[in-house]
Amino acid sequence: MISSDSILHEIEKRKVVPIPRWHFLIKRFSFWILAIISVLTGSISMATAIYVFLDNDFIADQDYINRYFDQQPLIEDIVKSIPYLWLTALVLFILVAYYGFRHTKKGYRYPTTRVIAGSLLLSLLLSVGLNAFDVGQVIHRYLVENVQVYNKLIYANENRWTQSSKGWLSGKVMVYQDPQHLLVLRDFKKRIWQIDLRKAEMRQGTRIALGNYLKITGVRTGQRTFEAKTILAWEKKYHKHVRPLIDVVPSKKSQDSLSRGGVPVLSTSGRFLLR
Repeated sequence: MISSDSILHEIEKRKVVPIPRWHFLIKRFSFWILAIISVLTGSISMATAIYVFLDNDFIADQDYINRYFDQQPLIEDIVKSIPYLWLTALVLFILVAYYGFRHTKKGYRYPTTRVIAGSLLLSLLLSVGLNAFDVGQVIHRYLVENVQVYNKLIYANENRWTQSSKGWLSGKVMVYQDPQHLLVLRDFKKRIWQIDLRKAEMRQGTRIALGNYLKITGVRTGQRTFEAKTILAWEKKYHKHVRPLIDVVPSKKSQDSLSRGGVPVLSTSGRFLLR
């Protein structure tokens, strides 16, 4: 039988000191923070994945892109359009959330399947709320326009509609001049296009307004010029906002330059120059 004296002697020999209670509290709190942050980041990944997938045209716009699907089978397009990058990020964050939760005070009591399923369900519910405020769209659109490597890791609707040589063009309305039947568009690679609207057919529900995003089919007529055949609004599939129309009144100098065939370009200061 081990005596208390031998135990005390062993403690003194090994110079064992008691660990303060706050040390355990901080450790427990850190695992909770890790689990919560992982679920939140997982919900952001899921929100972006949901937006990317639902924004694809095979969800609702089949009447407008039959020509595209003649060139590429629907099943192949669906498989390519699955946001594998965001799904991988979601799985990683869920695993980290599981690790953090299992290391909390009572986390070990719950089975693995229940913890992972709960994390996925919570991420899904949060992602629906985030997408109600367009969080997924904002993150995805920012990465598409500003992070070049992102476009190589994901095949989104923006990639599909940035093929001017095939007659597909999309982007943000920068200038709209109705009398001249002219539209200036900035695509998702930040290139400025002059769009001829004289022969364009406006699809139902489409309105051209400053800042709106459009999908345009037609023919490329020059390095940065395009003749539009159809114009379709870029609308979200899961819920739709109606933007107010903003009248764009060009200066007289801009009108004169455009009438002479000038092409708008962006300067380093963000202003339009005409050449």
